[in-house]
Amino acid sequence: MKFIPKFSIKKVLSRFFLFMGGLILGAFLFLPWEVVWSQVFKMVDAKVSAATIQWGDFVSAGPLSFEVTNVYVTTNKGQIITIPQLGVYAGFSPLLEVRVKTGPVLSVKVFKSKALTLSGGIDLARIMKMDGLGGKVKITSDVSFPEWGAPPKSGSIVLRSDQVEIPGGLIAEDVSVNAVLSGNQFQLNSFSSGMPIPANAKGSATLNWNNLRDSTYMISGSATFGNTERQFTKSGNLSKYLNF
Repeated sequence: MKFIPKFSIKKVLSRFFLFMGGLILGAFLFLPWEVVWSQVFKMVDAKVSAATIQWGDFVSAGPLSFEVTNVYVTTNKGQIITIPQLGVYAGFSPLLEVRVKTGPVLSVKVFKSKALTLSGGIDLARIMKMDGLGGKVKITSDVSFPEWGAPPKSGSIVLRSDQVEIPGGLIAEDVSVNAVLSGNQFQLNSFSSGMPIPANAKGSATLNWNNLRDSTYMISGSATFGNTERQFTKSGNLSKYLNF
């Protein structure tokens, strides 16, 4: 009896596409991702006209994540922002997580619901090259957006620090800030600091999202100098403080 081999075009095609899929996946997974992400940094640097970006070595790199050391962002005003180690991770929930490591770790998470959260802390002396600025600050914040690319519609932020060094030689202890945002209205619910100059304050700002430097603010509170408590009230334009 003559043997007739069984032949199935469906099996041949399925095995062929399985082989090709594995080949493509293998090539994708073994790409030199350090080089790929470095090219992404170069493209971002070329498109950002208000600052220049420099970066160091990649600790790890893959198709959906990377960690890189010594990221420097220098603004046209000469302000330098330093991130000793930066990690970026893409996924489903959250869609994106960015970890800024300055000793403490600040985690920034972006969600599909158009929400953004911050949690963790930063070392001011390591992230901002400014004489006399220092201290470790704990941050908790959440912000929601009507659309990506639009100004935020609501949010809150809580900052705490055992000690903050301020340019000019002043060291403030037990610093606490609590504030909320609704539309273009920013409300400083409370600010307090301990020695050497205990202070308490509240305030508000009306934000101009098209040009934050044109935003206006008002703040009032009290500060204690020795045994004397003094009341203060200030108002004006944020351009004096947003000089970067």
